[in-house]
Amino acid sequence: MFDARLRTLLGAAAPRAATWAQYLTLIGNPNAVESTDLDYKGRQYERKPEWQGELAKDVAALANTAGGTLILGMEEDRATSIPVRANPELLTDQLRKTYREALAWRMDPPAECDIVFIAEDPADPTPRGLVVISVPPSSRGPHAVTGFKDPRDGTLRFPYRNDNTTTYMNLTQVKRAIAASASLAAGRHDVLHAAHEAITFNGRGMPGPKLLLTLTPDLSGAFPIEAAAFHAFRHSLADVELPFLGRDVFRSFGVGPRRFIASTGESRSRHVAHFHSDGTAAWVTEGPQVGAFGASDDALPEHIRSWHSDHVVMNVLAILRYLTHHSATHAAAAGTATARLTLDVGNQRACGIASDRGSSAHIVFSTTEQQRATGQAGLLLEAANDGCLLVQAAASLLADCYQHFGVVEAEQLTHDGQIHLPAWGRRYHETITAWAKDTGVEVLNGA
Repeated sequence: MFDARLRTLLGAAAPRAATWAQYLTLIGNPNAVESTDLDYKGRQYERKPEWQGELAKDVAALANTAGGTLILGMEEDRATSIPVRANPELLTDQLRKTYREALAWRMDPPAECDIVFIAEDPADPTPRGLVVISVPPSSRGPHAVTGFKDPRDGTLRFPYRNDNTTTYMNLTQVKRAIAASASLAAGRHDVLHAAHEAITFNGRGMPGPKLLLTLTPDLSGAFPIEAAAFHAFRHSLADVELPFLGRDVFRSFGVGPRRFIASTGESRSRHVAHFHSDGTAAWVTEGPQVGAFGASDDALPEHIRSWHSDHVVMNVLAILRYLTHHSATHAAAAGTATARLTLDVGNQRACGIASDRGSSAHIVFSTTEQQRATGQAGLLLEAANDGCLLVQAAASLLADCYQHFGVVEAEQLTHDGQIHLPAWGRRYHETITAWAKDTGVEVLNGA
């Protein structure tokens, strides 16, 4: 695990779960010395000239090495590299957004990372504290900083951590990194594709539309396929209550090649899932559809079967969370993963996406009908334990899928990890608000 040392030092399950007091224990601790996996900055980046390039350099260096954590607001002794004092600064949502925009602008390709705030006083309406950026090792590298002073000048620099300093790769190192990344990416793409095809095949007995979701960790984990693990697997799934899906989702269990299989029943099943030994997981369920009216001015608009947008989003949230849980917890995979979502109507007529927000009837709001649409997105496996990261991942995955229907994104979710309540049908407001409260996700009530 890329941040194992920091978790141990803090005595926390994850850096984002630690308190201000726990971070203060790093001060003066020789075991908290700055190294390849830990980088301290005394101040936030905006106080420096050319700060976007500096931020991109420090994040890319961690991603290009073995992952690690960047802590802003913790000063270290220049001679010993041990933190000596905290320097809490103002924390705002705009700061997080600005950092994400800078990383997208100055890194090629952008690296997945988790930006969290550790407030000195969480109850303060204008909190001050630390900015903690967790950067898992990346299989999509090497990551470059674009530009020297101007990102448009065509310069690419590939940083990496060398003990407690950041330096740049030479040409030979860059070539090796590209070759290694390409080989790994090709292998994991094949794993993702094979798992998605396998779950598609297993779901062929389901009548009508299907929603399929597959996840593969970019750096594989290890999950034993043995009798004791199978018993624990059955017990955990038989007892679990999944949000939006309820209890008894799975009642039949079996074994396949390097995987455990769960389904609703031995014959016709509403849900079938595969849990692979490397942390890959896949799930197929009956596609949530609803009768909807086309968005036309006809006196008698046609009533057609369409994807029920609210239910699609809820299914993705529930299933994606469990798949990441398997990968991160059962298979002990860490870092990033790739997820693939498919909406498939099978032999039925192509359809669009419908919603009943602001109306008593469901109305098709997509501009294009599709027989089969697939989206793909990267995510952090920490989403298994963090609602905000889960919503961010689901928003990216749904956007990539919905764009096949001529829809920019699923408006029920924001890419900053929030629930946008006005975009939901009124009948689901209470359900999704309760889920958001349970998972620590912010709910936006504005238009």
